[in-house]
Amino acid sequence: MMYSFYELFWLFFVYSFLGWIIETVYGSIKKKKFVNRGFFTGPVCFVYGTAAVLMTVFLWELKSSVVALFVGCAVMATIIEWVTGKLLERMNRHKWWDYSNKKWNFDGYICVQYSLIWGALGVLAIKYGNHFLVYGFHLLPSVLEQIVLWVLLIIALIDMSASLAAMLHIKKGMPEIVFKWNAQLDRWT
Repeated sequence: MMYSFYELFWLFFVYSFLGWIIETVYGSIKKKKFVNRGFFTGPVCFVYGTAAVLMTVFLWELKSSVVALFVGCAVMATIIEWVTGKLLERMNRHKWWDYSNKKWNFDGYICVQYSLIWGALGVLAIKYGNHFLVYGFHLLPSVLEQIVLWVLLIIALIDMSASLAAMLHIKKGMPEIVFKWNAQLDRWT
């Protein structure tokens, strides 16, 4: 089943939010205090949304074979995780996560344990989650669907701009409103 642009956009944001919840709960339990594990200020981990949408677009034909779908999802998510880890390290000069202490890790960014988890999450998303989430999306009136997505996009772009500016130490030339909105988003999160 192919999804429309708006449906994929919706899946991207929902899975980004769900990924943030997973990361934040895990990190908070581990550190015994609240930890915002996302790169951005808001409650999103875009790597989850990206992986979910890419799996949805490229692996949906494997839906009838759980084993093939699992392997495809595990491989795709592992590649995305490794590339994301490398990019973030290059941009920030430090690792955002490190699996060096995990058995069968590669470069500290990926390991078999998490690849298996990503494979299982991908199967759940493609076989069940996508249908449920798109159905929920279409419960909104058509005009409201688009408004919600555009508002989410604007918030994400503001968050992304401020987060990248902070990371790259760019304050000059950035509108002050971007930092104010980002600070407000941080308080809401």
